[in-house]
Amino acid sequence: MSPLQDTESKQHEMHTGHELETGVLARAREWIDVFPWLRLWRTLRLAGSPSMILMALLTLAVWSPVYQGILGEDVSAIANAAAPQPQMPWPSAWFSEAFWATGLHRGDSGLRSVCGLLWTLFAWSFASLVFVRQGGVLTAGRPMIRLNTVVKSTLSRCVAAWIAGIVPMLCVAALAVMIWSLGWIAAWLPEWGFVQFPIAVLITVLAIPCGILAFGGVVAIAFAWAAIANERDPDALDALSRGYEYLFRRPVHLILYGLVSLALLWIVMLLISGVTGAATEITLAVLDGAAAPVMTRSFVLQIISLIPIATAFTFAWGLIGGVYLLIRFDAGGQQVEDLWMPTAPPAAPLPTLPT
Repeated sequence: MSPLQDTESKQHEMHTGHELETGVLARAREWIDVFPWLRLWRTLRLAGSPSMILMALLTLAVWSPVYQGILGEDVSAIANAAAPQPQMPWPSAWFSEAFWATGLHRGDSGLRSVCGLLWTLFAWSFASLVFVRQGGVLTAGRPMIRLNTVVKSTLSRCVAAWIAGIVPMLCVAALAVMIWSLGWIAAWLPEWGFVQFPIAVLITVLAIPCGILAFGGVVAIAFAWAAIANERDPDALDALSRGYEYLFRRPVHLILYGLVSLALLWIVMLLISGVTGAATEITLAVLDGAAAPVMTRSFVLQIISLIPIATAFTFAWGLIGGVYLLIRFDAGGQQVEDLWMPTAPPAAPLPTLPT
């Protein structure tokens, strides 16, 4: 084709326009790659899901009275029973306060605290798996899974979640028994330096992994539940190893994502507190005008006061699911969008038309 013919053909071509939308989407994709924590904003939908908040309310209603019955005290008194250690650096002081608040250092109260902890793992495992699953799906840029579908897949993974929660406790208990045995032996030996020092060294050797398992378990169990809910193979031990690995291998990333999550949680709590506060004032004014019984007012106030707590649990576990996917990418390079999804059932065949 001659240059003249080529010019004439181009004159007759219609310009399709600049693909501005594609450019905007490409730039947005680059921003998400540069700042992966922006994906966590998608989990805000979870805080506004009535079905998820209702599930948290039902779980809270089942868990709370049994937990109070096991401990023999009000749940709100647990935090006040903590023995603060201001001279200890954070997060050691935080972990010390949490340990003293559980009452594990007290004889029969310690046993009741262990039972309460086991009941908490059992009661909250199902709802937590649902929340971390939905949070992971939203972080991956997909819509929330239908309630019946996510409930069905979660039921088959609860046993793995229980195992993941109990294994660190058993390991810590085994190490604690060894430390107690060495302490008991030391009590029968003379208090001579060359006798007590080797025992102290052995106790220290056992105390370090005990501390790693106990302190790391706070994060490892949460990440293990996120792995069990979002990975194809719900292996409890593999999920636990992921949790400990992500905590000690990517602590800086975890702190960054934790700060972003706390900011989002603060925003959600600010909004839900305002909503429930306004609802409380309006409802009380209306009930006063209707001369409603005191018991009715009390029940209404209790139910409304539980809504922010249920919302916080729902959104916090959803954020854990999202943070898990981000940490998984930072530690192993697996894409956030690489998320296990159940195989869709085959479509029903079309009916045969009568001839």
